[in-house]
Amino acid sequence: MKEKQCIILRGGGNSYNKKKIKVRNYPIIVFLLLLSLSGRSQEKENFKLFTDRDVYISGETLLLKVYAPSDERSKVVSVDLINFIGKKITGINLETNENQSNGTIYLPDSLSSGTYILHTFSRSETTHTLKEIYVANRFSGVTETNTLTRPSGEKPENDLKLSTLQIDKIEKSYKKRENGFVELNLPKDLSERLKGNLDVSIAKIIPDYNSDSFIFHTKQNLAQGNNKEGIIIEGIVIDKKTSQPFKNAVVTLSIPDSLPVFRYYITKSDGHFFFQLKNYYGLITSVLQCYDKTKNQPLKIIIKNDSSLQGSLQTLGAGSLSPGIRKVISRDIEAVTIRKIFNHQYIKLLPLNPHKKESYPFYGVPNNIVYPRLFLDLADFTEISRELLPGVRFRTNSRIPSLQLLNSGSAQYFIDQPLVILDGIPIMDLNAIKDLNSKKIDRIEICLNERFYGDLSFSGVLAIYTNSPDISRYGESDELVRYTMNGIQPKSTLNPPPDQLSTEPDLRNVILWEPSVIPKPYLQFNFRTSDITGKYRLIIRGKGTDGSIIYNEKTFEVN
Repeated sequence: MKEKQCIILRGGGNSYNKKKIKVRNYPIIVFLLLLSLSGRSQEKENFKLFTDRDVYISGETLLLKVYAPSDERSKVVSVDLINFIGKKITGINLETNENQSNGTIYLPDSLSSGTYILHTFSRSETTHTLKEIYVANRFSGVTETNTLTRPSGEKPENDLKLSTLQIDKIEKSYKKRENGFVELNLPKDLSERLKGNLDVSIAKIIPDYNSDSFIFHTKQNLAQGNNKEGIIIEGIVIDKKTSQPFKNAVVTLSIPDSLPVFRYYITKSDGHFFFQLKNYYGLITSVLQCYDKTKNQPLKIIIKNDSSLQGSLQTLGAGSLSPGIRKVISRDIEAVTIRKIFNHQYIKLLPLNPHKKESYPFYGVPNNIVYPRLFLDLADFTEISRELLPGVRFRTNSRIPSLQLLNSGSAQYFIDQPLVILDGIPIMDLNAIKDLNSKKIDRIEICLNERFYGDLSFSGVLAIYTNSPDISRYGESDELVRYTMNGIQPKSTLNPPPDQLSTEPDLRNVILWEPSVIPKPYLQFNFRTSDITGKYRLIIRGKGTDGSIIYNEKTFEVN
């Protein structure tokens, strides 16, 4: 029986406050705190997730920073936004560098007001991290009957606040659209104990609301490896007649592109398959297909979703937001609505580092390439094959199309059907191409000899590329699944603020975000406040060589 771990949820009161204990910054205390960190090296590290704020409005973009455990084997960490029944709403995959990564999550306008959870995990770690956030719907706002359900469970080790991470030149208050700067000083002994980059940010806060993080333990099947360099697509193939895992099924993964990607996997007795994709960013649209080598047995593909915690979270208790918090949220809703009206985008994606692509497709260099548009218009593929494609025999008998290619080595036609590719996707049903005419086709590539791809062999290859590729033309079935997934999220940064004298409103809630700062003895950052008044927090954060998170922070007011 699969073991389940539960996160218990508790209700909140009128507000949520953390008790703070004031400790005088005597040098001996700081020394003892630093010394105590050495004992933490024996403890198991967990993911640490930090967000720019704790309260958001639907339609905003959340900024986050992830610190992965030092012994993390995967190079990809996933962060999913889930609701309290454990259902995934959206998510991202981040590439780690020195066990750190940063990214953004867009909070859909459709989110109802309430508490949500950010689920941080990787394939190689059985301990996941959950962080709560509050989202207010910008259309309905915080309703009168607003229920505030908050998680409770095993907490990770506390972060250590150190005054030796010195913050200077920050004022207690600023006016709207006022320029400011901050100096950060790192003592040599502390700088030597930092691993990787620093995270520096300034964002608007609601002082009476602070979110918590919790640890979630799970069991994972790591037999198929972990995502060391890319993302993984995995699933299982079953026999439709017996509903049992199917052995020796051929599973193919196709990604349309100017040079199409093709991968295959032959299942073992457990029916499991997986594909690892490297250097893929943004949304990836692919097609998964499976078939029996004997081409007789009906099969079904089931894609596995690692991120689901559905059924693992339980709800207990409810509370309400204080009037003060509700008032601040209502003002933030107005600001976000105005930003939407003016279409202000404060986040921009950074350009990707181009990676080297193959110079020819997976099926090799074709014998012939034909461009039908250079000839007279032909009504269908039967006419195109007859008039323009040497060595291609396409016939339709009793409404059933068939295709054979000439073997250039033997000068005889192959008996078996060749590999037929339409816009980078292998097709089994030739009805998909029989109505294609000259105006719809960009080019046709023909391989008139047997081609090999790993354990697979093809009686020639016919690849057709249309002028308007459309993956929706491939009808889904048990043996063919169109699958859109998140690749690695490209890096992003804040857009510069609008001109100081601009008449348009400046409604930024985040006025500084530098998630990957190289540690130096002296650092300086410039910022400019926006038109949004209230409390702001400056925070500098880093990871120690022993795995601990150390930080310092200061707050100021904009009025």
